[in-house]
Amino acid sequence: MRSTLFIIPHEFAGWPLLGFGALFWGLIIAFVIWGIFQLKSKSMQHDWLSSVSVWGLAVLMVSVILPQIELRTETGIPLGLPIRGYGVMVLAGLMAGIGITIWRGNQLGVQGERIVSLGFWMMIGGVLGARLFYVIQKWDQFDGLTFFERLIESLKLTEGGLVIYGGVFGGLAAGTIYCLRNRMAVLATADLIAPGFLIGLSFGRLGCLLHGCCYGGICTADLPSITFPKFSVPYQAQLENGRLLGIHLASRSDGNSVIEDVEPQGLASQHGLTSGAMVQSIQLLKLSDEETTNPALPSPVVTELRADNQLYRFWPNELLTRSLPVHPSQIYASINALLLCVLVWLIQPIPKHDGIAFLVAILLYSISRFLLEWIRSDEAGQLGTSFTISQIISACGFITATLTIIGISLRPASRFWDWRAA
Repeated sequence: MRSTLFIIPHEFAGWPLLGFGALFWGLIIAFVIWGIFQLKSKSMQHDWLSSVSVWGLAVLMVSVILPQIELRTETGIPLGLPIRGYGVMVLAGLMAGIGITIWRGNQLGVQGERIVSLGFWMMIGGVLGARLFYVIQKWDQFDGLTFFERLIESLKLTEGGLVIYGGVFGGLAAGTIYCLRNRMAVLATADLIAPGFLIGLSFGRLGCLLHGCCYGGICTADLPSITFPKFSVPYQAQLENGRLLGIHLASRSDGNSVIEDVEPQGLASQHGLTSGAMVQSIQLLKLSDEETTNPALPSPVVTELRADNQLYRFWPNELLTRSLPVHPSQIYASINALLLCVLVWLIQPIPKHDGIAFLVAILLYSISRFLLEWIRSDEAGQLGTSFTISQIISACGFITATLTIIGISLRPASRFWDWRAA
């Protein structure tokens, strides 16, 4: 795990980089130079509006959005922009996805510029959709914030907090709109981009590993497992459920928890906790800023457990340095997406109808995602069932893809591009 790769300093030679600083004016100068070359060429690009939109978005990011996600001290002094491992892997996935799609597109006679533009707008739609799904799914985490504070928190895209299915829906919606506006065959284009979508997902799951999200459940069997560093997301989850303290909790019908078992050598046993004690709460309290040496690292916490109306406090120096072993769900998911990418790549030329290769990708991913959810422990069951929201969406995706494949197969055979050259 390496959530923060490095930090871009707030200032360079006394001049701020973000906001209306060096990067802002650098983009303005570059845009003017680009515009002059466009005018001198006497032939504006066919999709010049998309190009101008990219410049505008870059200026907006540098001047308004990125300054809001800089690391700051407790008093609000900006320290710099953290470059997160998650964001870097998402970007690498985007580049890999566009790269293999251009490669396949060249075999079919599709212009690379169109694929780049399509990929850009699908990235925007995908990231916004993934973040929107996360905010909706974790709405209770944003309680107590003003509208502006919620907006800023929602824009912290490089720190994780993206839901894959939200990204799929958002990316497909943006891609469909782009295809319709540019008179591109929607189903044929869906077939073309399917492997790129999957390889991007493979990189994204490695980003989850670096960030520490989408983690697996505790692994007690003789199977591959990984551990996470102190105060990472999986580590804190194991503190909150008591496993790192050496207790096993059981839920009661009244919604309370009771200590079912206490490990003899665990911290809880050393503090005098016993089986049968009623647990009122387990809270993780962040230490003050003065005690936090590096703002790029997870913040140390004090664990407060209240049982039988007695308070027990566990300090950071008492705790294990790593989490308990968990299933490497992110690695499994990354390998799964990569294998699906290769399989769909090989399948692409075979069907006699546009859209089938893409739907096969959706169908196979729905099956594998449904199964992989069983080894994860970061999501609870929904709608009164033991199924997570991703499993429910996977089931719907499987049914929809199957029915659509049947419907398309009943139509006369036709493909927009000649796939024999692929």
